[in-house]
Amino acid sequence: MTDSESEGVDAPHDERPCPDGGATARASASATATETAGSVDTVRQVFGVARREYRVLARARWSVGLAALFGVFSLAVVGLTGTATGPTSVGALLVTLAELSVYLVPLAALALGYGTVVGADERGTLELLLSVPLGRTALLVGTFLGRAATLAVGMTVGLGLGAVAVGLRFGPAVLPAYLHYLLTAVTVGVAFLALGVCISAAATEKARALGGALLAWVWFVLVYDLVALGVVVALDPPRWLLSALVVANPADVLRLVVLSLVPTSGGGAGAVLATAAVSTPAILAGLAVWIVLPLAVGGRLLGRRA
Repeated sequence: MTDSESEGVDAPHDERPCPDGGATARASASATATETAGSVDTVRQVFGVARREYRVLARARWSVGLAALFGVFSLAVVGLTGTATGPTSVGALLVTLAELSVYLVPLAALALGYGTVVGADERGTLELLLSVPLGRTALLVGTFLGRAATLAVGMTVGLGLGAVAVGLRFGPAVLPAYLHYLLTAVTVGVAFLALGVCISAAATEKARALGGALLAWVWFVLVYDLVALGVVVALDPPRWLLSALVVANPADVLRLVVLSLVPTSGGGAGAVLATAAVSTPAILAGLAVWIVLPLAVGGRLLGRRA
């Protein structure tokens, strides 16, 4: 074989230049980089809206008011539980906190959320908010995050005062169960806050939003358990349906979590539902749906409102 033939055999066959000179690859990389930068910018603007909302509520003393409310509540429950310090007293304390929190946490969260959109509309600041170059759902999420941070700070500080009192009275061994209750109460509050924000996006007047928030509170706190208990008694549902009935009401999730921490059992229709064996992933998934779904619906409603 001659040298020329050898060179012909060894010569690579895939070194031909692209017909477009690599323009397609460069365009694809540029589009990817643009999308990434756009996503980062969107996230930055969402958190910017959240920070603005948090500062507005801080100037209105919402965090201070919530901290005072839940601080008085938790200290009163700890002080009025009794003088005993045994496991039974600790269980009674946590159950009492859970049963009363079912009334207070949704009420405070809905009160904070029902004026989110319709209140800004009546104050004339909604148009300024809508001028932010964000999608309506992303804009609502940013506003929600600011209010959720306000609610979380207020509840944590207030219930944290109760944690100090519990630690001094019962010892540090009780604190993990109390902190578990605190974290669950805050998460349930955030779920009800999302519902309040959705109601605010649907209402055309603040008075109607308030009425919708009150109806939601009555349904989830007072009526739902009676209806669910009637279903349980009449149909004797399977375990999966009983679990679904619990997860369908965030207030019952709070009862369920606390009752799973203590040997003491609560009373009432809610306690019957709370005896259902619901897995932790199911509880987390249910609460996530209660946060995400109202915000998605609220974003669509805000878009139509705009």
